[in-house]
Amino acid sequence: MIFLSFTLPLVAIATMVFFTRMNWITINFLQKSVPYSIGSFVLYSYFIFAIFSQWEIQLFSGVSIVYLLGLWLVGLIDDMIGDKQIKGLKGHIRAFIKEGTFSTALLKLTSTLILTYLWILLLAPSTIEQWVRYSLILILTPHVMNLFDTRPLRVWKVTLLHIPIFLPYVVVNVPFSYYLFLLTFLFIFYVLEGHAVAMLGDNGATLMGGILAIITVSHTTVQQQYIVISLLVLLTIVAEKISFTKWIEKHPLMKIVDQWGLSIK
Repeated sequence: MIFLSFTLPLVAIATMVFFTRMNWITINFLQKSVPYSIGSFVLYSYFIFAIFSQWEIQLFSGVSIVYLLGLWLVGLIDDMIGDKQIKGLKGHIRAFIKEGTFSTALLKLTSTLILTYLWILLLAPSTIEQWVRYSLILILTPHVMNLFDTRPLRVWKVTLLHIPIFLPYVVVNVPFSYYLFLLTFLFIFYVLEGHAVAMLGDNGATLMGGILAIITVSHTTVQQQYIVISLLVLLTIVAEKISFTKWIEKHPLMKIVDQWGLSIK
């Protein structure tokens, strides 16, 4: 794993160059063209962990790989050809009802529903309550992470906020090489977005949400899962009514937290 840690910056640069040459770029909030390549970097890092992990956990199972790869792919399609003029889930549903427009956002929603169903079907929960609880987490977490991905490092920071939830369930005798790989990944992710040279994109935000969703379902208590679900539902409802960015701009403390880590001129 130590050797593989040195491949991370190479992969990060290579994906940036590839996405730029393929014109897989978007205009960020600074009105600059940047590649949405960090999602591919996240996917590579996940696969390395899945292949070389010494633990047999749900996050690295075959069905989880299919679920996460599917989320990344539909997110990439949304990045490439999605209509950014339509805002909010209600907006996409309204466009479909009134104009018959099946947007990439609706494709992402239906794909997430199918992938979630397959994941839970193979996991075979014993009760309907488990089906509903797992479904809400697996569907809403990727969606909410997408909602946060409108400014650099927001998803990175939200991911760090999950650490207190997951920490008690992390194996304590993890080899140093695995910590090195994870810290290297987080640092490169931080630098790329913090300097606004690349974006996570819908593909990366959806993928990060999927990873957090599987960990939440697999390694937290029922009580913690209901707390997470309550927050996810609340954020989803609020996002349909107000802009997270505008709300953050009105609150000085949240604005400081939001801008922390950014190195933008």
